[in-house]
Amino acid sequence: MAKKNHIEDIKRFASVLSENLFLKYGDNPSTMDILTHLSTQGLIPPIRLRNYLIICDFYTILRKNEGHVTHTFMDLSIEYELSERQIQTIVYEYQKQFQKDNILFR
Repeated sequence: MAKKNHIEDIKRFASVLSENLFLKYGDNPSTMDILTHLSTQGLIPPIRLRNYLIICDFYTILRKNEGHVTHTFMDLSIEYELSERQIQTIVYEYQKQFQKDNILFR
């Protein structure tokens, strides 16, 4: 059975990542540099980034659409070239993964 995530592993990962980023980008890598590095190394799958953007865009577009959820799902499905059902699944199910209790085991 696999070990759950522990703080010590995360701290070690952050240390190794910090060293790699320093070698590649110098003292102060930007957020863009960090995300690009993690994505190109395969540590953050592009689909995860896309899903995060869909969730962020959902709430922005929902305000613009004055709370019309159906219109918001239609707008997002056009923008991301996914079905409305796929967008709904991402918004309702995937965003649970961003909650702190689901990310880290202490």
